[in-house]
Amino acid sequence: MAGPYIFVFTGTSGSGRKTIAHRIGTELGIVPVLSCTTRKARTTGVKNQDYHYISRDQFNELDGQGQFLQTATIGKERYGVLSHELDRPLQDGRHVYLVLNSEAATLLKKLYGDKVIRLFIYVDKGTVRERLESKGMSYDVVERYLEQYPEEVVYRKQCEHVIENVELTRTLEQIRVAIQSHL
Repeated sequence: MAGPYIFVFTGTSGSGRKTIAHRIGTELGIVPVLSCTTRKARTTGVKNQDYHYISRDQFNELDGQGQFLQTATIGKERYGVLSHELDRPLQDGRHVYLVLNSEAATLLKKLYGDKVIRLFIYVDKGTVRERLESKGMSYDVVERYLEQYPEEVVYRKQCEHVIENVELTRTLEQIRVAIQSHL
C-alpha cells in the first residue's frame, strides 16, 4: 500500500464537495480531518462532521500557540486546520481527507508534496446558484460566491483529478476510481 495519502476535496462552492467527501471517506475508511471555524453552523451544517465550530477567542488562542497548519480569513470568519489532527493519522499509516479551498489545497501540496491528491469537484454556475439559494443563503452571499466562481474554476488545472458533479451516483463512482488508482 502506498501512502499514506492526503486526499483533498476542493472545487467550486455549491459543488457538493462535503457531501461527496463524507460519503467516499466513510465508504473507503479514510480518516476525516476537519477544519476549525469561527462561523456559526448553518442549519444544514452538522456539528463535528463539517467543521469544528469554535469561538473567535478559542481560535485566536490556538493560532497564538501555533497549533494550526494554516489559517484563512474568508469574509469575517476564520478557518484553520489543526496540525496534530492531520499528522496523527498519517503517523499511524492511515489515509486522510479534507475539504479545502484552493489556497489551503495549494499550501498542503507545498508542505506534503506527492502525498497530496487534489480532487477538484465542480458544477456549472447556474447549479451553484440553485444549490446556494436552496440552502437559504441571502442574495448578497450567493452573489459573493458567484463572483468567486471563475477564479475557483481556474484552479482545476492544478489538480490531480477533475470531476464535474452532474449526477451524484456517477460522481461518486468517478471519485472512487480516482482514489483507488492511488491506493
